[in-house]
Amino acid sequence: MRRSDVIVVGAGPTGLFLAGELALQGVRVMVLERLQEPDPTIKAGSINVASAEILDRRGLLPAAEDVQRRLLASVGAFAGRGRKNALVDQLDRGARGARRFPVAGHFAGMLFRDELVDQGDPVLAAHTAASGGVLVPQYDLELLLGEHCARLGVEVRRGVEVRGVRVRDAGGTRPAAEADLTGDADVVVETSAGEMTAGWVVAADGGRGAIRGQLGIGFTGTDPQLVGYQAVADFDDPGALSRGWTWTPRGIYAYGPIPGRVLVARFGPRPQDRDAPVTLDELQEVIREVTGVDVTLKGLRGRATRWSDNARQAESYRRGRVLLAGDAAHVHAPFSGQGLNLGLGDAVNLGWKLAATVRGDAPAGLLDTYESERHPIAAWVLDWTRAQVALMRGDEHTARLREVVGGELFTVPGAMNRVVALTSGITQRYDVADGAAGPVGAIAGDVALSSGDRLADHAHDGRFVLVDRSPDGRFGRAVRPMEHRIAYVADPASATSPPSLLVRPDGVIAWADSRDSATSEGATSGTAMSGTAMSDDGVLKGLDAAIQRWVDSR
Repeated sequence: MRRSDVIVVGAGPTGLFLAGELALQGVRVMVLERLQEPDPTIKAGSINVASAEILDRRGLLPAAEDVQRRLLASVGAFAGRGRKNALVDQLDRGARGARRFPVAGHFAGMLFRDELVDQGDPVLAAHTAASGGVLVPQYDLELLLGEHCARLGVEVRRGVEVRGVRVRDAGGTRPAAEADLTGDADVVVETSAGEMTAGWVVAADGGRGAIRGQLGIGFTGTDPQLVGYQAVADFDDPGALSRGWTWTPRGIYAYGPIPGRVLVARFGPRPQDRDAPVTLDELQEVIREVTGVDVTLKGLRGRATRWSDNARQAESYRRGRVLLAGDAAHVHAPFSGQGLNLGLGDAVNLGWKLAATVRGDAPAGLLDTYESERHPIAAWVLDWTRAQVALMRGDEHTARLREVVGGELFTVPGAMNRVVALTSGITQRYDVADGAAGPVGAIAGDVALSSGDRLADHAHDGRFVLVDRSPDGRFGRAVRPMEHRIAYVADPASATSPPSLLVRPDGVIAWADSRDSATSEGATSGTAMSGTAMSDDGVLKGLDAAIQRWVDSR
């Protein structure tokens, strides 16, 4: 069997998207997955705006919008004729072209209220292009990404269980935990289909995958306080169940908006065998206890899932030539769907960096920035979910606290905007230029161009994108020798134009020209460029510095 440049373990959203990113950069990548088919079990019910923008930058937004249109029809049927459904209303407006920031989600079961959100907020207004493709359940996303990988020629081998990794170098073959996976070593992947070899391995095989433990990487955090269940079920009569999120003295539950979907979380005892399949009787008993409603389940559509708020993070995301991504690197409660989105963020951050490393043209230390940038983001998400669990308790003190948070704090002008923006992922940023203020390090969002298209339209092949708004096109002349890694877009400036931008493949702004767009004078933020009338050579060095500067500082 031929040697792969990279083996990705796990064909969930993180693994599939990462494989696509590597393939776009010419890397030979294979995905190994133990399941024979994508798992239809209900998991995350949607993606956030940051994830929808990731799809947009790779040309996958139209497919996501098709999924949302189908889901909206289903949700509308569940709501019933004459029943007000704010989610359907606002997302349907987005699907019809009225681009608005989608106000869909909750914090600790407190639903985001569209009427409390200022759509004129420039932070939100810069991220509306992908609003028509956020209602994408995890199963549909895996199908979408599987088709994307197939178009790129990625080999996805299903029904292959990965049991561990070893290293093979000039000194022989040794257990990965005992080896230094640097230099010219190969990684040997032990599978149910025999040994497979690659230069690099990415474990995207979930929180219980075998690879992280074999590498001896610590997985620290907090123990679970609740056990949750999610399923699509047929009820004898669900009429007494409240729709939406409901707190009770015993836990919290949500019924809908997809027909038959129920999520229930109970504080207290955990099942002795957490790996045992969820039976109809177990699910019914938990639903009755938490809701206080004597409902009867007639059957399940697919498999029910059991989960907890176990919140842990890998102490390191890399051991030599083996890296961790997605749930293999961090686990937490699934409230607000943060896990799926966190994994996609890992994949888009790691993909271009690992590809450059495989090709041999990465700046020194580039791959190390995967962990230094993503580890703090995951730590924040873990705390975000812990805070929600704390607010979900059924005691009277917590109930009063929810009244203060939801009824008072969230109604303060701007507060709902902030919570919605944080949950959506659009506020994440990296320190890519030694603490420089302004747009450098932030997610670019939707950048409209004078031609009528958008920055995302030029990012489908995974290169950096330079939007040149200089009046004389000097940036274009400077980066012409770099066209293999930078897509150049001329966008002549007007007096009110935003600055020229260099955007990384993951949508993060690496450089922004702060000089006046009409005169091309002044200083450039986030790079070594300064002064007036920069030479082409100076511009080129400045653009190189936008990539190299934040690498050298780590």
